[in-house]
Amino acid sequence: MSAATNSEATFLSHPRGLAILFFTEMWERFSYYGMRALLVIYLIANVGEGGLGWTKIEALTLYGWYTMAVYLVAIPGGIIADKLLGQKKTVMLGGFILVAGHFMMAMPGLWAFYTALTLIVIGSGFLKPNISTLVGGLYKQGDSRRDGGFMIFYMGINLGAMLGSILCGIIAAAYGWHIGFTLAGFGMLLGQIVYIWGQKYLITADDVEQSSIAKIETDSSDEILDQPKPAAEKIETLPLAEKKKIETSRLIVLGISFIAVCFFWMSFEQAGGLMSIYTEEYTNRMLFGYEIPTAVFQALNAAFILIFGTLVANFWVRQWKKGKETSTIYKMGFGLIILGIGFLFMVGASMQRDATGESAMYWLVFAYLFHTIGELCLSPTALSFITKLAPKRMVSSIMGIYFAVTGLANKLASEIGKSSELLGELTIFWGLVAFGIIVGVGLLLITKKLKAMAYGAEDMKVESAG
Repeated sequence: MSAATNSEATFLSHPRGLAILFFTEMWERFSYYGMRALLVIYLIANVGEGGLGWTKIEALTLYGWYTMAVYLVAIPGGIIADKLLGQKKTVMLGGFILVAGHFMMAMPGLWAFYTALTLIVIGSGFLKPNISTLVGGLYKQGDSRRDGGFMIFYMGINLGAMLGSILCGIIAAAYGWHIGFTLAGFGMLLGQIVYIWGQKYLITADDVEQSSIAKIETDSSDEILDQPKPAAEKIETLPLAEKKKIETSRLIVLGISFIAVCFFWMSFEQAGGLMSIYTEEYTNRMLFGYEIPTAVFQALNAAFILIFGTLVANFWVRQWKKGKETSTIYKMGFGLIILGIGFLFMVGASMQRDATGESAMYWLVFAYLFHTIGELCLSPTALSFITKLAPKRMVSSIMGIYFAVTGLANKLASEIGKSSELLGELTIFWGLVAFGIIVGVGLLLITKKLKAMAYGAEDMKVESAG
């Protein structure tokens, strides 16, 4: 059986380093999403309840700047890795900074709050683009296991996000905001311990070159990150002008994909802002006599990814084996359309709230379900796409740009959320329905052209799993 058939569901057919990166990122996302699930609600909570008593506009403004900064710092984080420290050391440094930042969130006082946010921004910018680059480096060019590896990695992200949102949300509701933030800090500490322990499995191409190893046995390839890639070597042998033409064309394709990514996250990230406030203020959260904490609802996205992630991945594998369209651009367009459909359920929630004064929880559940399916089509393959198309010398920097685009989308998301104060939630949700569907259809229409401009970067061959 080919690796393309079974590689999505198990660590066994993948390099050992994937497990280390999986658990490192799982705990890092536990801390990030656990804290994020609390942040806006903490800001608008009354001072008597332990919150800061900010207005919704103030809370969404800070949330937008914070989430944008987290991703913008990925640009210098990628450059530092490419030019100075390398991916492994930059991830290590980012992890230590994140541990300090998350534990400082547990301290009272605005000075500690702002210092903690600053440290989390810096640490995330150092860690996030480079750990994704390390995942891509586990696979040779054309290895059909690469997308499956990113899907497994993505499952780790969402396992951490689900556990963080649920546990930090419940603990904060029961014992106070700062205890919830402390729990997020312990999650980051566990991630750093895993990464330090697993260093022996993360042998990079730079390590190989510095050791003057002239030949790498193919049967030990599962221990090596970022080996010389046959397709990359072929491009390197081309005349300078032709090589530049191919690289430029691929960078244009990446640029267009980044625009789609920005549109997607601009809509999707309403989850941490507008949808979180809507859940807190307008949703009937009673279940069997217990009021579910608002932060817990943000775990739905991660839970649905764990349930449906492998099913979606295997669906695309089956499509590929049947010779049908499975390119990354096509998946992105498909994902945007599904995202737009998901906001129809928030339209339904708003209509019910206008009629009765509150809306039922099932609207949120279905909205998060469709948003998740859309995310599964777009986000894991977007990370893999970068490692396929970006020139090797620029891959961490371009990964940083990807996360910076995501940061811009987060800021735009907060501005859209703030506009609901003037336009109303119903108008905003209708706009997001239309936006997702229109942009998604547009991407589907230009898929063939963009595939040609990628010069076969996504052509796959079946690699041995062993």
